[in-house]
Amino acid sequence: MTRTVAVIQARLGSRRFPEKMLALLGGRSLLEWVVTRVRQSSLVDHIIVATTAEPRDDRLVAECQRLGVVAARGSTDDVLGRIVGALTGDSCDTVVRVCADNPFIDCRCIDEAITTHHNEEVDYTFNHRPHGSCNYADGFGAEVISRRLLEQLHSTPLSLSHREHVTLAVVEGVVSASIHGCLAPPELARPDLRFDVDLPGDLARLQQLVTSGNLTPESSAIEVLAVADRVNAIKPS
Repeated sequence: MTRTVAVIQARLGSRRFPEKMLALLGGRSLLEWVVTRVRQSSLVDHIIVATTAEPRDDRLVAECQRLGVVAARGSTDDVLGRIVGALTGDSCDTVVRVCADNPFIDCRCIDEAITTHHNEEVDYTFNHRPHGSCNYADGFGAEVISRRLLEQLHSTPLSLSHREHVTLAVVEGVVSASIHGCLAPPELARPDLRFDVDLPGDLARLQQLVTSGNLTPESSAIEVLAVADRVNAIKPS
């Protein structure tokens, strides 16, 4: 029997958008959006927020406590080590890696990636851009990684960049693994759209969608896409 843990990596020390994880979208923190939406997955058994040991992330841990989600603390730059450390004591064999700057991440997309991962019997499954031929909108995606591969990566001498980006060594072929990229169902095949939050302007753009469409953490990816199309359609040329 498999056990699947979702690890949400988050910190407040973003250089381009400091403290963005606690920035508000529709009156809720970005972290609350992500945690709430991952909780809607029917195949994720447990959620951990992997943050850093830096004092500034004490506020992020407090937000995790408010949301009732486990927080684990580790290295700032060695994200791979942080994630592996967060899993200490857990018997999971499957890990879903989620970036906390994707407030519209969708439970259906997560569950389809997990199901595909097990059906294809691979080490690494992804449904996000820019890797492979995935055609989901940027911001709906996640990675599914076998615990075995994650431990292998952790024990392999890797560059700082590979440890920071966790699965980059697999994508670049530095570490061999069986991989599978997921194609979106037709109604979600929108690689032209982007919903992640990298800069303050990205948050403002998503706030417009939330306000215009009354979007909530319970809104589906299809509803998000419909609002995005409607808002774009009424923009002045």
